[in-house]
Amino acid sequence: MDAEANPPLNPTKRHKCSACYKQYKKKEHLIEHMKTSYHSVHQPRCGVCQKHCKSFESLREHLTGPLPKGLCSKIFSQQGCQLCLTLFDSPTSLLDHREICRLSAPTRLGTNDLPYTGSQIDCQDSSDENRGGGRPGAVAMDCEMVGGGSDGSLELCARVCLVDEDENLIFHTYVQPQIPVTNYRYDITGLTEVHLRDAMPLKEVREKVLQILYNGESIGKVRLDGGKARLLVGHDLAHDLDCLKMSYPDHMLRDTAKYRPLMKTNLL
Repeated sequence: MDAEANPPLNPTKRHKCSACYKQYKKKEHLIEHMKTSYHSVHQPRCGVCQKHCKSFESLREHLTGPLPKGLCSKIFSQQGCQLCLTLFDSPTSLLDHREICRLSAPTRLGTNDLPYTGSQIDCQDSSDENRGGGRPGAVAMDCEMVGGGSDGSLELCARVCLVDEDENLIFHTYVQPQIPVTNYRYDITGLTEVHLRDAMPLKEVREKVLQILYNGESIGKVRLDGGKARLLVGHDLAHDLDCLKMSYPDHMLRDTAKYRPLMKTNLL
């Protein structure tokens, strides 16, 4: 009688994010989550449950990690590509895809091979304008640092590499240290004394990088507002630019170290 007179209360309503499926007790907590999560179409999504993941590594954990999502893991094991994590509608489509989904072989790099010449700059600039309505394309840059000083803590740029939007190698060189190297950080950089023996002087490297970024314009005539400049993409660009002793317009930088969707929840 008591059970019929006092039916059990309804369970607490949960507010679920439609992108990552996290649940919250209060609606205002869900709203705060949506303001800070930066969910977008650019995030990798599970092909089975359509859940948004922060990165491809978190998507891989979701599908094949130690504690994968049951149904997603089962379907992915039968119809998914282990390399690019794409889900296909049939085993035949998956087999056809595997024939073309391969990691490309590494490009042979060397200080003396500088494929970016003045004529190539002009040619690429015109192709960029045709493709993007007059807007120059983007360039990604990365630098490797070795250590100087008595304890090896001084950052010295020892290697620079630039690629275009299609991942084609634009420029690569080793950089001549301005002071003696006391720590080559070989386990991280793979560099030894041999690599830097005939390396390019820093000033010359800086001029070549700026020439590429400004579409071949004379460095003395470039516009400080970045009028014909390319977007520069990289990780912790401020550090790389500082080690190269060069500057670039802030609004032309795209730094993955400051891109909030890639940051952890504490924004580090």
